[in-house]
Amino acid sequence: MSVKTVFIADDDGAVRETLKQLFENTDFQVVGESANGLETVEACRALRPHLVLMDIQMPLLDGIQAARVLVEEELAHCVVMLTFFDGPEYLEKAIKAGASGYLTKPFQAEKILPTLELCLAQSRTRHELGRSYASLNRRLEQRDLVDQAKLCLMEERGLTEQEAYSAIRDLSRRKKLSMAQVSHYLLKRYGGDP
Repeated sequence: MSVKTVFIADDDGAVRETLKQLFENTDFQVVGESANGLETVEACRALRPHLVLMDIQMPLLDGIQAARVLVEEELAHCVVMLTFFDGPEYLEKAIKAGASGYLTKPFQAEKILPTLELCLAQSRTRHELGRSYASLNRRLEQRDLVDQAKLCLMEERGLTEQEAYSAIRDLSRRKKLSMAQVSHYLLKRYGGDP
């Protein structure tokens, strides 16, 4: 099984030490630690850990604000909040900041690793969905471009839709370009809006 990197952020040194010991002899490797949110963000920009385990209340930049930056800048695959506060308002803030998990202190060691595994699995799923969405979006944009070029050829040359499509496809094959590239060229040539 591959090693998963963890960054620990808590202003309590004893908590950081306990967590580091917890990760010994596991598939998790602690790659850094900090006592405040600002150091956490800066370190994660350099380290890009898989996971950040972070306290909510820390100096300079609290955990909620730091989590928001980590998620927005994609500095870690997931952020798990670790806190004494178990009220719904803190949970809601953590969710809005993009946290993937929420554990309360005093924590139970046997619950931390499964929670982190689950968060990482969900992170992988989100990442795959994001890639699929981006791919589908690109394909849809390319399809729209081809449709615009077909319409342009139909108007300029009096072709049927099938003939216009065939013309774009054949030109794509001859020039060894994608149909989207050919469509872009045709729209520029015939004054369409690529």
